[in-house]
This record gives sequence, C-alpha cells and structure tokens, in this order.
Amino acid sequence: MSLKILFMGTPHYAVVILDGLAQLSNVTLRVVTQPDAPVGRGYRLVSSAVARWADEHDVAVDRPTLLKEQRATWEAFQPDLLVTAAYGKILAPWALNLPRIAALNVHASLLPRWRGPNPIAWAIRAGDSCTGVTLMAMDSGIDTGPVYARRPVVIRPDWDLGQLTEVLARTGRDLLVDSIPAITAGKLDPVPQETTGATKAPKFTAEDAKISWQMDALTIGRLIRSMTPSPSAYTMFRGKRLQILSAEAGSSADLLPGQLGLDRHGPMVGTSSGSLRIHLVKPEGKRAMSGLEWARGARFREQECFT
Repeated sequence: MSLKILFMGTPHYAVVILDGLAQLSNVTLRVVTQPDAPVGRGYRLVSSAVARWADEHDVAVDRPTLLKEQRATWEAFQPDLLVTAAYGKILAPWALNLPRIAALNVHASLLPRWRGPNPIAWAIRAGDSCTGVTLMAMDSGIDTGPVYARRPVVIRPDWDLGQLTEVLARTGRDLLVDSIPAITAGKLDPVPQETTGATKAPKFTAEDAKISWQMDALTIGRLIRSMTPSPSAYTMFRGKRLQILSAEAGSSADLLPGQLGLDRHGPMVGTSSGSLRIHLVKPEGKRAMSGLEWARGARFREQECFT
C-alpha cells in the first residue's frame, strides 16, 4: 500500500523520526518545518535540522510563517497521514482534517504526564525515574488526544537533556514505524487519555536558567542536566556568566550556598544541602573546559562565591 505522509517537525528529535519514515517502502513524504531563524551575533539565518534533512534527501519542504499559506498545497498533496514531532506550533482544525486516515503526534512523554513543548527537560528536572514516548491522535487540545500506543524508557540518573532526547527520538521512531501498519489497516484504535496525573511542561524562562545556590545539590544537578546542552544553566562569577554544563552531587565539602572550594579533583560549590562537584563549564566568551582547568585559570580566593 502506497502512503502519502505530511510530516511536521523542527529539531534533531524530529529528524530521527523522519528518517525512520523515510526507510518505509512505498512512502511519499512532504516535510513542514519552522522558518529559518537568526542565530549568533550576526543574526545569520539558519535552517532547522528537519529542513536540512529534507534538502539533503531531495524531499519537498515547506517553511511557512503562517500555516494557511500552504493550505492549498497540502490539500493538493492529499496526505494519508499527518505526523508531527516537536514541530512547535498548534495546528488549526483544518490542518488536523487534512489526512485521509489520521493525524498523529509522537510526543516524548508518557501522557498525560508532561503535556506541552518541553517534556524531556521537565522529566529530568522533576527527578522522574521513567518517561517514554506516546503515539497519539491529535485533537484541538495541547497533547490531550486519544492514545494509540506508549513505550516507556528508564531515565539513567546521569543522562542530560541531549542524551535522553536521543534515546526518546529512537524510541519514538520505532514506536511510530511499528504502529503505522495497524493504524492504516484500521486494526489499532486510539484510547482516550486519562485525566488524572496530568502535568504541564512549558518552555523554560530566562530566569529558569540561572542557578539558585539556595536549592539543594540534587535539585541543582537535575536542573543543570535538564538544560544541557541547551539553553545551559548558568551562574555569575566576578560579574560574568559561567555556564555549568556538567556537575555531580555528592561532594562532602562543607561549604555555604554558592561558596567555592577546590581539591585535586577539581572545584566544588556549596548548596543549601550538600555540595556539587563541577565537571564541565563554559565561561562567557570562551570555549567549554573542564572544571579543574577553569579553576586553575580563575584562581578564586578562599570563601569566594558564585552569585
């Protein structure tokens, strides 16, 4: 059976899933992604990861600012399936009605936990031991549609956002590819989502990225992992931003919140309960470096503190 799939996605997570769809036989793809965005000090326009994949694989790609700009094109495409994965926009009813069979979303959590655009980071930040991927039928709500299938993933305590995203992307790819035959054959029906246990996963604010050393070491460690590699948690040191890219709770140093210490293994910082060992940092305007390399260059004074 030949399938036409209209795929909507933007970051690397979506690329992994898109690449899985491309491996299916008798599939025609059309790709939709966010417009090119300005990046860096020069505000150079950069294509999304999904757009770059489409260009490299000679697949038609649309970058609409307003979805209605492409309505006629997508209606003419006559998709059998609409698949979204971290696209970044809410779809209007007319878009959800485009596919002949179903409009599907590959969401990186075990819904109804962590509905919203930032589920992977919030699972880490909350200290969840398990998350997963949900394949759902989209409705007019935010991640509220009925569920075709779920697949759990155990979160390793040392995984950061980038590592967990990669695992969930591969899990989502496999879940979608495994489920498509049954969905298209009408042999798998979605089940309404539970209403209990729902939590929200909004985007982080700028304030969320700044570390408060008045929190305990475990909480700060999870916050750092939830923002690595981007947008990166940070603290202030001598008036400049210092990104903390990797740190581990458990240092036995007796330090006040924010106070710095140093031994042969590298720098430590105090919290409200316990201390953190700093493994990797990125000073403002410089490259990433080990905590020990940074400490040797900074030569911080006894009882000096992060702010």
